[in-house]
Amino acid sequence: MDDTAKPGELGLELVLQHPTTEDATRIPTVRGENGAVLYPELDGDGDHVHFEMVPMQGTSLLWITIRREIPPAAAAQSLRKIADLIDRHGGELLSRRQGDVGSFGSDGRLVDGPLRLGYNEHGDMVIPK
Repeated sequence: MDDTAKPGELGLELVLQHPTTEDATRIPTVRGENGAVLYPELDGDGDHVHFEMVPMQGTSLLWITIRREIPPAAAAQSLRKIADLIDRHGGELLSRRQGDVGSFGSDGRLVDGPLRLGYNEHGDMVIPK
């Protein structure tokens, strides 16, 4: 049996996390052959924006979840950031295949997976001790 979802049954999942400055400095830095930082995948604002193409059934076009404790101004700023990323990269993001993952680098470009940061059962980054 084929478990692969049809293109119309996929959804782009985006998760925005903002580690504290202390946590961000504890994330190990790894550099690639050309000296580019591979780790951490934090954007220019210090956020980690993870994307993944996942199965999504039903008729909903969009699901948005906002943590209850976030100040309204920060929630609105985060939504504007996600909207800007979709505006700039939506064509590429929304045409990805099931299971494709990645994030956005400090230069605002897409960084393909595999996942380089660990996540717990709640989807939060696991920062090394």
